[in-house]
Amino acid sequence: MNETSKVISFAVPPVVKTVTVRCPPATAFKRFTEDLTAWWPLATHHIGDDPQTCVIEGRVGGRLYERSGAGAECVWGRIEQWDPPRRLVFTWEVKRAPGETLQRVAVTFTPAAGGTHVELVHSGWEALGEAALTKRDSYDKGWGRVFGQCYANYANAAA
Repeated sequence: MNETSKVISFAVPPVVKTVTVRCPPATAFKRFTEDLTAWWPLATHHIGDDPQTCVIEGRVGGRLYERSGAGAECVWGRIEQWDPPRRLVFTWEVKRAPGETLQRVAVTFTPAAGGTHVELVHSGWEALGEAALTKRDSYDKGWGRVFGQCYANYANAAA
């Protein structure tokens, strides 16, 4: 009897985080994209040595990256959709080898009473195989701090 191995696919729910900030969508989008270094906690959330700044290049194909004091750059992802002030989608390549299946982060900015509803959806966990659930749980906590606290506090300071 010949046994064949089966690949079992599984779904891992995306990480979804939402905040409502007290500024209009254009300001919320600008604060997320143009002011990344001002709100991103580089001291604890980085991949290179001596991170000094992080940048989103505002165009399709642009990079999301950090830069060290010596000028070394570590790419975090690439912009796939750039639709200010409504939507931004980028790949998430942090600690991924070139050519590996990428994850995606989509951020939408929707007018809301008194400001903007901002939603971040980080998907593609299945690409991580057996590590998917553990990594997803880690990022769920991480985005809670980075997006839910750091970004929200910075965007609200513009109000």
